[in-house]
Amino acid sequence: MRRGRTAPVALALTAALALALAGCADGGGPERGRDRAAERASAAEPTADQSRVLARAEQILISRCMSARGFTYAVTAPVREEGAARSFPYGVDDVDWARAHGYGGRAERAAAVARAADPNQLYFHRLPARERAAARTALMGASPTGLSATAPTGMTLTASADGCIARAQRTLYGDLPAWFRVKVVTMNLRPAQEERVRRDARYAQAVGRWAACMAEAGRPYASPADSRQAAAALAEGLPPDRADAAETALAVTEATCATSSGLGRVSRALDRAYGEEVRTRHQDDVTLGHRLQNAALPTAERVVSQYDRPTSSGGSRE
Repeated sequence: MRRGRTAPVALALTAALALALAGCADGGGPERGRDRAAERASAAEPTADQSRVLARAEQILISRCMSARGFTYAVTAPVREEGAARSFPYGVDDVDWARAHGYGGRAERAAAVARAADPNQLYFHRLPARERAAARTALMGASPTGLSATAPTGMTLTASADGCIARAQRTLYGDLPAWFRVKVVTMNLRPAQEERVRRDARYAQAVGRWAACMAEAGRPYASPADSRQAAAALAEGLPPDRADAAETALAVTEATCATSSGLGRVSRALDRAYGEEVRTRHQDDVTLGHRLQNAALPTAERVVSQYDRPTSSGGSRE
């Protein structure tokens, strides 16, 4: 009887202990909850606006460094391509887009013109050869040594740990080797993803069906890459309007065959699957990159705010 009465007490104590231990493992109260929330926030992908602030701060820091070394470096925004610009790594598969934009040749030409007008490019080209070499060294370092990382594609990339670019990134991100590594990894996730898609037998079969469709339409190209090269060759030496017309006609045929052959559907499905696989494989570096960027934001915001602060004459420093 005595043992019968004590059993419920023991069970209650065991349950209470289990709850207490669960509480410790699950976070230990509000403070642990706040810590976890902060940890999640630190690993969140920066927004587009935050990414622009980081890029602008890096430009400003590079400009200051180059000025200190006796060279000019303008703070510029990245060249923004027209809204029509789209990427079709496995072939154009949107017929309406192809009718309106061909292969995007007009957007590419506009971007090329903007890049050619970049004040830093113009400045470097105008320098005498010896000064240009010195300016390049000041910007990028004497040689691409000191930083090394292997991309998801398997290629090893190197860069200088000296120079104004490296100095600006070190100021923002602190651990320059870690930042270089995660940048190399994250910038090459897409190429690694596309490489896997193109090696997949299902993609090769879809390309075969696409090529048969193209041949029936009088466009005997073995792959979308061949089709794009043919479009570039057709446009050579033609006025822009005729070049655009030739490009558009071929792009529409390519997109029509990508739809009817299933190439567009197959490539999109494979792209999603391999994209998840590649990102999962490199998730640690992706997360570290986000943490480094979020940690750099206060410095970046301060740099940009100081630079953009109106002068006594009423204008900004640009």
